[in-house]
Amino acid sequence: MIRWLKEHVDRNMIRPLIYKIFTRAVLALFAAELVHFFAPEGWPLARFSNLALILAILFLLGAVIAWLRLDGMKIPHFKLPRLKRIDPAFLTSDIADHIDDDIVKFDDLDKEEQDVCVLLTDILLAAVCLLLALLL
Repeated sequence: MIRWLKEHVDRNMIRPLIYKIFTRAVLALFAAELVHFFAPEGWPLARFSNLALILAILFLLGAVIAWLRLDGMKIPHFKLPRLKRIDPAFLTSDIADHIDDDIVKFDDLDKEEQDVCVLLTDILLAAVCLLLALLL
């Protein structure tokens, strides 16, 4: 597994991986809290540990799909329609202008690198959700 990671993970993938982990974790926690808040008291899935287990299963399913994509199966990406980001005028220059390294976004990665990022994100978040399900 370590050798596979060394072959497929590049230094340019660190920033998109961290961003992907953070956004998916926040959205999953928000969805779980919404269900926990609005679900009836007696409903067994209203407990946060059960919701964390469901999230872990969903993240594991996403990891399996990303693994199948890496193996060559043609599964289309589910992308939500987004407006193209327009930076305000005050953000035209920042500290990154003074660093030699270019900032790599998730969309700048190849399809295989994007799948590796999604796979690692889903595996890590599934482990965190399983840990939450066990502890809570």
